[in-house]
Amino acid sequence: TMTDPTLHLAVHLSMILSLRVGEILGLQPGDIDFDAADGRGTITVGRSLQRTEKLALEKTDPNQIYHIFPDQREGSSSALVLKKPKTKKSSRTLYLTKPLKEELLAWLEKLRQDELAMDGRYRNCGQLFRLPNGMPVAPEALSKWYRTWRAEHPEFEKIVFHGLRHSSATYQLIESGGNIKAVQGNTGHATTGILMDTYAHTQDKPRLELAEKLEADFYSQDIGSPKSGSVPVKENLPDSIQITPEGMLKVVRQMNPEQRREFTRLLFA
Repeated sequence: TMTDPTLHLAVHLSMILSLRVGEILGLQPGDIDFDAADGRGTITVGRSLQRTEKLALEKTDPNQIYHIFPDQREGSSSALVLKKPKTKKSSRTLYLTKPLKEELLAWLEKLRQDELAMDGRYRNCGQLFRLPNGMPVAPEALSKWYRTWRAEHPEFEKIVFHGLRHSSATYQLIESGGNIKAVQGNTGHATTGILMDTYAHTQDKPRLELAEKLEADFYSQDIGSPKSGSVPVKENLPDSIQITPEGMLKVVRQMNPEQRREFTRLLFA
């Protein structure tokens, strides 16, 4: 449903690699090594593209700036600036997935075709993300394209572009079983504390879902009266839904393998 190749690649990078908008647009073709990691491929994040007011630029440490792109509009009060990343941890090398690697290869071919189509009028800015004329894609342009697409597809969750990075980090935390250091290496957060402060809610949703599943399963069972020596969990319930250790085991035994794995994972999360 996302047919714009520029937007599709940007969203793909954000979701799989947890990249910020500026980091995505700060990438250059030379940052990609398709043969690294035994052919899996890597991409190195080391720059950020931002729109900065020219007055603020005058106060910016020149050592933090790699390049200032020429104005696209005469008299503009701001400029596109290629800067050093947000923090030292923001500089990182990330592993590609096979689909992402294939999309990047197709994208580089598209850039070559764009240059040929311009017949000498192409202005290669050096960035991975370029307009058809070779100039860089601005952060506000990418965000606008994404908002337009989102408005045209109400069936998808309403989430801002930066929210894709949050969703990516949340997914990685859950999939890794809470391996904070590994996820921090991908997201580029300055500290694990910042990562956990931002995404501490990730454990709330699965635990809430577990509580709802337990309620739905346990209270729907005809568990019967507690046997001699058993201790009911909730004594004021009618006999037909008394919760006992035996009853709990009965419910667990009736779960399919996938439900059992999910139950165990969430129980000890």
